[in-house]
Amino acid sequence: MPHFPNPRQIQNARQRTGDALGIGADFPPTMLEASVFLKYLLLEGLGGGEIRYWRAHWQTDAGIALRRRLEGLLSDMLAGMGATHYLPGIEWGLLAEASLYRQRLVDLALETVLSEPLAPELCLQSSPASAPGFPAALPGDGIHVILFASAVFFTHEFYPLAVDAYEHDCGRYGEPRTHVFGAHMGWLAENGALRRVIYLDVVSGRLVETDLAVPLHPDSVQFLCLGKQEQAHHAALSQRYHCLQVNPALPSRLADDKAATLAGWAALGLDVPVWQTVAPGDWETAFGFFGRCAEIVVKPNQATEGELVAFFQRGDGQAKALLETHLQRCWRQGAAIMQQRRDGVGFLNPVSGIRQTLALRLNLAFDGQRYGLESGYAQLGRDWRHPASCGRGGGIVPIDEAISGLDYDGKPVRLDAQDWRRICTQAGRAASLFEGLLLMGLDVLLDCGQDGKIIPVFLEANPRPAGLGHSRLLADDPSVPAGMGVSLKLWGNLGLA
Repeated sequence: MPHFPNPRQIQNARQRTGDALGIGADFPPTMLEASVFLKYLLLEGLGGGEIRYWRAHWQTDAGIALRRRLEGLLSDMLAGMGATHYLPGIEWGLLAEASLYRQRLVDLALETVLSEPLAPELCLQSSPASAPGFPAALPGDGIHVILFASAVFFTHEFYPLAVDAYEHDCGRYGEPRTHVFGAHMGWLAENGALRRVIYLDVVSGRLVETDLAVPLHPDSVQFLCLGKQEQAHHAALSQRYHCLQVNPALPSRLADDKAATLAGWAALGLDVPVWQTVAPGDWETAFGFFGRCAEIVVKPNQATEGELVAFFQRGDGQAKALLETHLQRCWRQGAAIMQQRRDGVGFLNPVSGIRQTLALRLNLAFDGQRYGLESGYAQLGRDWRHPASCGRGGGIVPIDEAISGLDYDGKPVRLDAQDWRRICTQAGRAASLFEGLLLMGLDVLLDCGQDGKIIPVFLEANPRPAGLGHSRLLADDPSVPAGMGVSLKLWGNLGLA
């Protein structure tokens, strides 16, 4: 078996580290920078071919097999570290004993394999010594904490929020006053104080993760990336904190219930798909609804981010059998929801010529008086027969790119200023259903009314919006490309500064 790491892999990892951090490849990295080097060294152990395999199969493997592979490579690396002095000054004994450090190295390597870079490098501090860029004066400032349970991809959600807070405060006060930290739910003391955090070092532009010598108590909290048991984690964490919460459990529970959300929106006079909840085993209701619609969408009533979403078309010879199988999968999570398909407006890909499904993710924040649309992105399906979801082979593009190729029934359509104002106004009304949520994501389909005008069809809400690293701030004209960002209004409403 070839020795890992070999000199070529070591040199490649050093080069990639230098490129990523803006340092010389031959310059010895600091202990803080060492984690980036070790991450890239693990990736060298995989090799290009294996990385391509994992990227193509991660949905079926759910990352479990890849994690085991990376853990094996890390063990090989540490086993040979005494004889290989390829990183002078590194405290190898400390790294061998630090199980959390090793776990986080694997997390970072796995994330790099499975996603595009949407955040700066995360550097792991191996001891609770003073970390670079850590806020020097915290008393009296606002400490905002984003709590998570699923570490992989968390930095993609954390980074744009940290940047937004910094830009808001510097623009308003000339200095940062709200300090944004990320903390895994396993890093908390019994009283909820933070023992370990992630933060943005604005000087270097890097993210840093470190233990804290003195635990911090948050002034406000937010819950994101809570994993497979996200609703249970959300409820437990929300009950644990008595400070201001961006997404407290009670209004979040309404947003998590798709049927209740649609009923609330219908009562507000908003356009929503015709829907029907179907209890586990209620085949009569399921097939009755299917018989009334030409095409339907089926998904679990409590799932989020496109999980188990599927289309079924009446007249398809295999549709009934496929629907039975899919409903049984949905029912493992509780009730299912069936909806009439309403995404009449799609995206005609100018390169491939393929017509793709389209859904807008719109992020809205509460400014103390009303909800306003601030940012978003567009989700595309891989074709017209698959939902607009990354989990189903789709992708994400900026909204300005998506609306440049809108298509209705095979003909190009244009979203004009009046259409956009209608979307913004109605999105604000939709968000008002969730009083108490300070930031949320709305999934909105586009259809054409009888007058030929584009209309928004409201699909679902997410109190823990994902994809924030893809979000772009939106102006009055959505066709104008915009910079990265989620919300600036949020930070002025936290009452921290």
